[in-house]
Amino acid sequence: MIVRARIADRDHEVRIVRREAGYCVTVDGVDHFVDAHKLEADFYSILVEGRSYEVSVEHANDTYRVRHGASERIVHMADPSRAGREEARKRSGPEAVTAVMPGKVVRVLVVEGQTVMPEQGLVVVEAMKMENEIQAPHAGRIKAVSVKPGQAVETGTELVVLE
Repeated sequence: MIVRARIADRDHEVRIVRREAGYCVTVDGVDHFVDAHKLEADFYSILVEGRSYEVSVEHANDTYRVRHGASERIVHMADPSRAGREEARKRSGPEAVTAVMPGKVVRVLVVEGQTVMPEQGLVVVEAMKMENEIQAPHAGRIKAVSVKPGQAVETGTELVVLE
């Protein structure tokens, strides 16, 4: 998965690849080997090339507030699926809502036939030890639920069908 992150007026390209013992995170062409574990709520233990960090991460939409000790950084992430969601709002008919990154389904928040509102949570996928709520791109009705809790998914895997 490739994302763009903006930290203090500087853009960074971030590539994340799952490895056996964690992740290879490439930031602006420099590889970092990372292992991350969620401790509780918004707190994480992150091991980066042998150095341990405990951080808190709070997010709203595409903005993340990352704190380590007295240090704080505001990170704006470019949403890789935003363009697709904007285009989907213009279309009609059934639409597959897909995983935007590889991970494991933690919870399914909807059932077939349920009516949902824009940005309502559909499925929670754990990726990089963080839970990511996949939201409805627009209002509609759930035509099909394609995944179950515990199921591994890859980028592009169909999660639900929304009409």
